[in-house]
Amino acid sequence: MVTSIWKRIDRRIITLVVLLLVVGGLVNVASSPQETKTVTAHFPRAVSVYKGTDVRILGVSVGTVTAVIPEGNSVRVEMEYDATHRVPEDAKAAIVTPTLVADRFVQLTPVYTKGDVMADGADIPLPETAVPVELDRIYGSLQTLTQALGPNGVNKDGTLNNFLKAARNAFEGQGARGNAMIQELAAAAETFGEGAGPLFQTVTELATFTSTLAENDKLVRAFMQDLAGVSQMLSAESDELTRAVGAVARAVGNVKSFVGDNRDALAKNVRQLTTVVSTIASEKENLDTALRIAPVAIGNLHLGFDHASGSQNSRIGIGGMIWDADGFICGVVQQNPLMPRPLKDIACELFEQLLEPLTTKLPYIPPEYSSYLPSKADTKKGFRLPQTEQVDYVPNLDPSVAGLLGGGTR
Repeated sequence: MVTSIWKRIDRRIITLVVLLLVVGGLVNVASSPQETKTVTAHFPRAVSVYKGTDVRILGVSVGTVTAVIPEGNSVRVEMEYDATHRVPEDAKAAIVTPTLVADRFVQLTPVYTKGDVMADGADIPLPETAVPVELDRIYGSLQTLTQALGPNGVNKDGTLNNFLKAARNAFEGQGARGNAMIQELAAAAETFGEGAGPLFQTVTELATFTSTLAENDKLVRAFMQDLAGVSQMLSAESDELTRAVGAVARAVGNVKSFVGDNRDALAKNVRQLTTVVSTIASEKENLDTALRIAPVAIGNLHLGFDHASGSQNSRIGIGGMIWDADGFICGVVQQNPLMPRPLKDIACELFEQLLEPLTTKLPYIPPEYSSYLPSKADTKKGFRLPQTEQVDYVPNLDPSVAGLLGGGTR
């Protein structure tokens, strides 16, 4: 019995101790200072903003104003807010008046969505803050407006009355059209609002363009003067220009008709011309060689011209063909397209009968005289045997052949 009572007392003691520990922890957490961040904002004025004024985000209080310090033409407002609330790095500050008589608060805007957060001790400059329009300023503006429009202002001579009468006469009975106009203006304003980016970009580019023109004012003036001179000249020659343009128009019409009538022939000629040009292009290297060699060849012909006799000196090298002279001449005759074939054959037989006895009597050149014959390389260099050396390199040459070849010695 006693044991059971002690067990119940122990359980109650343990439960009480646990409850005391939990309550102590909650009190400790509640009494511990909350982590905060500070931020400083500069306002042009801070009417009804004091130490302890709320700092809000989306209307929810997240902190308080800790100090309001005048600084010349602006007021520095120091604030602190709960660090658990994220504020964008480029946030702005505005003093908000919920009603005419309610206390004001400082609003941090816009709400955080993504990106970097504002650092502790950040500073919001004067251009990034806003303040409400004060009621006395509104009253002052209205008073100034009424005085300007009153009997001591523009209505001193009844100008405002006349304007209102004219406006009534103009707009009387035009309510539907006025409503439509306002709706169209609203739509136009919405369109301009949606295209504000490109519109401002266009204005910026126009400003840059006008600045460039201003910087080059002298060049622009000179250009305009030259343009004016050209315009005057064209105006003075308007008749000639009219006739010239008319002639060009007629020529274009004739060309169009010609091309239309000879389209197939022109297409064929263009294709053939393409073939010719392709052929010339394929022979580019040969043409280049000919253009390089032709001046030298023409110069050599000029040097070989005999002005005394009015003839061109030349040297025909028949070489080893002398032993087949009848065949060489027969080949030349066979290439003549104007001569009939039977006559060509008769001529070849006649050459063979006349020249064969002569060519068969030509001796061969002995080996001991072959060293006196010029090689191809020597011939290109203008090789000549010494004039004093006489070499009979074709002994027993027939007199008629020797006369034909200019003798048998050098």
